[in-house]
Amino acid sequence: MNAYSGKLFSVLGDSISTYEGYTLAAAVFYEPCFQKITGVTSVNDTWWMQVINGLGGILGTNNSYSGSTVYGTRPTAGCSDHRTSALSQNGTPDVILVNLGGNDWGFSVPRKNFTKAYRQMLSKLTTLYPSAEIWCATLLQGRQVNHDIPPFFNVEGCNPISTYNTIICKEATAAGCHVATLGEEPYPAVDGVHPNRDGMTFIAQRWLSAILGK
Repeated sequence: MNAYSGKLFSVLGDSISTYEGYTLAAAVFYEPCFQKITGVTSVNDTWWMQVINGLGGILGTNNSYSGSTVYGTRPTAGCSDHRTSALSQNGTPDVILVNLGGNDWGFSVPRKNFTKAYRQMLSKLTTLYPSAEIWCATLLQGRQVNHDIPPFFNVEGCNPISTYNTIICKEATAAGCHVATLGEEPYPAVDGVHPNRDGMTFIAQRWLSAILGK
């Protein structure tokens, strides 16, 4: 038994946090085809369900959208009213897990724009859910393990991921949120971005260590 047992969790993420039947049908990466390729064949294999189960929590709403950035003017952007307000669809969350920013890094969103959007997103979350405990994860890079699949990002053309992590830590702290520092070791991913089953467990373990202070 821990302080999170029985609490309602919501998730705000991108493709890494999707799963068919649990996230928007139009925005799922982990559909049957990619479930087979990655070995993520059960929702219990996902990083977020492993974290929720590991803490004894209950899934509320997972509003993750494949390809989404924090920055942007579209309703799919993490800083939009559409995304932030959707986290209470299945009840007001006690805990919110934010795993966003990977696409901002991969698509080279300017740091100034990312900073403004991340700040705006957290402002909306803290206003909408003043009693929720909000955890913001730092970004991890993947290690490609399936070389039959093209790399998802041209990593050599990206800004250092540490630049975005510095922004996440600064903005989360300023907003009174918690930072889940996931470290720097890369996780196994089929295309350098989307984790396979081992990659999901890798990410989940680092989330749990951060939340439980281990």
